[in-house]
Order: sequence, then C-alpha cells, then structure tokens
Amino acid sequence: MFDVGFWEILLILVMALVIIGPERLPDAARKVGLFVGKARRYIEGVRTEVEQELDVNEFKRLLHNQEVQINELQQQIKSSVDDVGAEIKKDLPASDFLTDAPSHTFHEDVPSDGSAEHSPERTEQTVASENDKKVSSSNDEK
Repeated sequence: MFDVGFWEILLILVMALVIIGPERLPDAARKVGLFVGKARRYIEGVRTEVEQELDVNEFKRLLHNQEVQINELQQQIKSSVDDVGAEIKKDLPASDFLTDAPSHTFHEDVPSDGSAEHSPERTEQTVASENDKKVSSSNDEK
C-alpha cells in the first residue's frame, strides 16, 4: 500500500520526539501500537468474513448445479420409463395387457423328469377317482 522506507520512518520518529517530547513518547508509542494491533485484527476479521461469504456462495452455486443435474436425470429416467411402457403396450396384444385372466395354467406344465403321472389327463383321472371314493364313503355312512 504505502511505500515507506527507512528514511521516512526515521524522519517520523525524529518529528515525534521533537513534537511530543521525550517524557510522553513511550506512552504515545504504546497507544499507537495498540491502535495498529486493533486495526490489524479488525482487517483480518473482515477478510475472514469475506472469505467465508465467498465460500458460502460457492457452496450455493454447487448446490444449484447439483439440483439442475438431478432434475435432468429425473427427466431422462421418466422419458425412458415412458418409452419402455409404450414399447410394452405396443408389443403386447390388448387382451393380454392387465387382465385378471391367467395367461397360463400350472396343469399345462410337464414335469422335468418326464413322468406321465403328473400329466393333465392323469391329474383329472386322479381327482375324479378321489371324488368317487368320497361320495361312496359318504353313502356308506348313511
């Protein structure tokens, strides 16, 4: 800020000695030192507050950028989901889409071991014979 060299400081000290006098010079120097210390602390505090404020603004800027990116991702995801939904609706016939009717039955499945006892015909015969047995046993009890 100020370009004060050795000769300028020497001139100020000599003038202070002449104007203030040798008796009051130590008190004056002490007061000037306290004033300079307070001024430095005040300037340092202001500088720290400004730096903190700049950091807060930086964080706000980063937060805003993140919010913008999140909104863009949400829009991309929503458009992808809509596209997939349209593809599914296009590929599936209207009768198979969201109906209560089952699209297949478990009786149509053939066991992996290839046994015929679990075939649909065998299952129907077994159920019919079990029903006949129940009916005949209930008739016997009467």
